[in-house]
Amino acid sequence: QIFVLVTGAQLSSSITLLLILSSSSDNISSTDSNMTGQAAVDTYRSPTKRRGFFSSGKASKADTEYKILCKQMVDSLTDDEREHAARSSYKYLWKSVTFKEPMDVKELNEAREYYAMEMAMRHLSSKKGNYEVALQKFKSAIQFRKEADLDGLRLCFKADELDLDEETRQRYAMYREKLEDRMTTGRVYVCGYDKCGRAIYTIYAARTKDFDPDWFLKESLYNFERALACTERESGGVEQAITVIGNYTGFQKHHAAPMSISHEFMNCLRQNYPGRVKRVYLLNTPTSFLFFWAILKPFIGTDTRKKITFISNDRQREAAFSELISVDQA
Repeated sequence: QIFVLVTGAQLSSSITLLLILSSSSDNISSTDSNMTGQAAVDTYRSPTKRRGFFSSGKASKADTEYKILCKQMVDSLTDDEREHAARSSYKYLWKSVTFKEPMDVKELNEAREYYAMEMAMRHLSSKKGNYEVALQKFKSAIQFRKEADLDGLRLCFKADELDLDEETRQRYAMYREKLEDRMTTGRVYVCGYDKCGRAIYTIYAARTKDFDPDWFLKESLYNFERALACTERESGGVEQAITVIGNYTGFQKHHAAPMSISHEFMNCLRQNYPGRVKRVYLLNTPTSFLFFWAILKPFIGTDTRKKITFISNDRQREAAFSELISVDQA
């Protein structure tokens, strides 16, 4: 009934951002155009030295129980599933694909276990400790990562540094060509960090090029993954969520993605990226979206509402971003 009241393509892009937060908001603590990932590689730390979910600090009883459940989730995986779970960390991904003897096999195995556990913890936390549901979502997300070839999307700009067969090299070249072409518009990009070291993922809705159902999603996911990799590097693994800015300056009806594409992206994030969005800032949103928000707001949890900030003038922008971003990142 809500959608009947405010139906129209103009809302679909705005609704996407709002529901991204509703479905991906985190329950856990945690600038150039190419995703080279080199900085993340240079600062890799072994799990025993790294801060994050499984640091050596004093843990509560609930934390201990969650860790036990996460271990059970990871132990239920096949070796291939465990590898792909660990590769949700860009640091681990790069270490894995560049691994050569006589590197420390033990260290690589420890890293695989650690990063697979991190992914398990995100799903378990998002389901508030419901083991069976979290395990199902965990395995489904791993399968999604394999089918979407997220490894290939993240590595395609580094293909020349990898030992690839000809088929894979051609596929990576195609990924890179497509991404480079799409990202010339600046519709979605990663630039800068907030004061906690979270990368800023920006969607500039009025710069939409087209609505290719396959590459619209791939472009969005590539940049989302890039933001996560940058956050991992900048915060030393402490932060696991990103900051999202939706800029609707100049937005008109023809810039709005079809509802089917918006729904696919929303569902993708809801199912596969729990706890990965910390805050959402919406700039200069259409009046119709504010009407939609007024209707939807009572049905959204208090914690989620606190993560959403609407900005419509210079005073609000200065107040919000002065708290969020340091001067050197402005």
